[in-house]
Amino acid sequence: MAIRDHDEAVRERAYYLWEKAGRPFGREHEFWAQASREIEGEEAAAEGERDRIVAR
Repeated sequence: MAIRDHDEAVRERAYYLWEKAGRPFGREHEFWAQASREIEGEEAAAEGERDRIVAR
């Protein structure tokens, strides 16, 4: 499994989430963690779709 650098995607998602929440002060780690979970979850789902074998 390849290790990918998701910092830019996480940064953009975290900023979007922070903006959407009304720019609350002091919660940057919360938004970074949420964005990271979302990005990693999307990647895992995409990898699962590629790796899935469908028997017919």
